[in-house]
Amino acid sequence: MKSYRYAVIGNSAAAVNACDAIRSLDGEGSLAVFSEERYRCYSRPLISYLVAGEVSAHGMYYRPARYYQNMGIDFHAGVKVTSLDPAGHLLVTREGEKVKWRKLLLATGFRPFIPPIEGLEEVDYLTFVDWDDAKRMLRLTAKPVASLVIGAGLIGMKAAEALHARGSAVTVVEKMERVLPLALDERASAMVSERCRRENIGIITGQSVSRLEPRGGHRGKAVLEDGSEVPFDLLVVAVGVRPRVELAEEAGLECAGGVLVDKHQRTSHEDVFAAGDAVKAMDLVRGEPAVNALWPIAALQGKYAGMNMAGREVPYPGGNSMNAVEFFGLPVLSAGVVNPPDATYEVITRQGDDGDYRKVVLRGDVLVGMLVAGNIERAGILTSLIQERANVRRVKGFLLEEGFGHIHFPRSVREERIIEAVAGLPKPAGEKAGAGKGKARADRGKGRAR
Repeated sequence: MKSYRYAVIGNSAAAVNACDAIRSLDGEGSLAVFSEERYRCYSRPLISYLVAGEVSAHGMYYRPARYYQNMGIDFHAGVKVTSLDPAGHLLVTREGEKVKWRKLLLATGFRPFIPPIEGLEEVDYLTFVDWDDAKRMLRLTAKPVASLVIGAGLIGMKAAEALHARGSAVTVVEKMERVLPLALDERASAMVSERCRRENIGIITGQSVSRLEPRGGHRGKAVLEDGSEVPFDLLVVAVGVRPRVELAEEAGLECAGGVLVDKHQRTSHEDVFAAGDAVKAMDLVRGEPAVNALWPIAALQGKYAGMNMAGREVPYPGGNSMNAVEFFGLPVLSAGVVNPPDATYEVITRQGDDGDYRKVVLRGDVLVGMLVAGNIERAGILTSLIQERANVRRVKGFLLEEGFGHIHFPRSVREERIIEAVAGLPKPAGEKAGAGKGKARADRGKGRAR
């Protein structure tokens, strides 16, 4: 029976960053990665750019071809882990092979949510969440086709843009009243919709698909709530994703809408860690654990999980939801709370003469959300203020200025931020920065990641 000091289930952002962190602290311990897919780690957010022809297959890879070999990793490609025994430190693969481990990382990611639509099971549809889906889409759009995308979230809208680039006639159906309803507010959603309509992409909102009438293979007809019909040659179902927690639940690990972890990314079993899209970890804006199925968050959680697996006790500093995308030349960046739930939040907006749109959301004197559409230059400082939970009372009036930057901070705070930027060190979790605060704290540096 094979035995490893470290075993990683999954092969995306969380898994690879965990491997990097482990190897930074332990160059000798045996390490294995188990991946259901046969590809070496690739950038999943790039699959729409691959279909659109903006990224080559070679450009999809997240690590070099010899990464696993150079890192001393046993890469089990195309091997699905079907069960775990945390008490026995054992995993079992689909082929029945049993493998022992001392420390385990669950980086199982997400699965697409499939809505219960009548007739759907008889249509050969795509979900557009992995490289194989991208390959199928490329093959099916070798000639222009009529495409229907159900769902106008990030995956659905990027699928629509990729299909448009392939020459398809595209229609998007969204049951909510606007596109990207979770990532954007009403005004920014309207800007994206306008760009799509300008490119002749059909946008139908406030309508669900009542049933599908299959016509063989990928073809069919969708009947909407109002009785209207949308025929299609290709169907993409993109109505959301769910954390893949089945393996953890069956192993008896605590889950509640995601795998539960402590501040060290450790699950309810002391030798099992978890990171990425399947995990509920600290969200700094919400102030409580949440699932954030985002590539940078997964990478950060993986890094901290890896360090803790290798024996360095380093708490995860927390993250928050952030989306940076572009639709037909319109860049959009959002982070934290974009649609505040009640009037206790302060909202400041600005629409520029050139059509650019900026918005910040505050709770008290703390910046908790931002949204920029159009000119996103200097928007990064807003996201860093959200991440730091900075008190912005003294710079509130400048937040939406195009030239907003360190110059607007009091001198002492500028110096503090510059020192941190040069050092490349984030603030520890729970330590609130103050845009009006003076000297750096004497204990700055404790518990900081390296």
